[in-house]
Amino acid sequence: MNKRTALEILVFATNIFSTEQINKVLEKLLTHPGVKQANFDLEDIDKILRVVSCGITEREVEEVLQNQNIHCLALA
Repeated sequence: MNKRTALEILVFATNIFSTEQINKVLEKLLTHPGVKQANFDLEDIDKILRVVSCGITEREVEEVLQNQNIHCLALA
């Protein structure tokens, strides 16, 4: 029997403001095998990032964004 990891939705507040930044972040995130899907909501005051995760941790997502000089904070 195959062991399957449950999907989680991770939600983050960011300081992202441009589509150029979004494209760079998504390019990095979507190459990670633990990321199934990711999107931003720039209309939200917190510039929300949602990640459908299958094995990536909040800390790993935060590190990807921090490596691109983008503030990222996991929301409960």
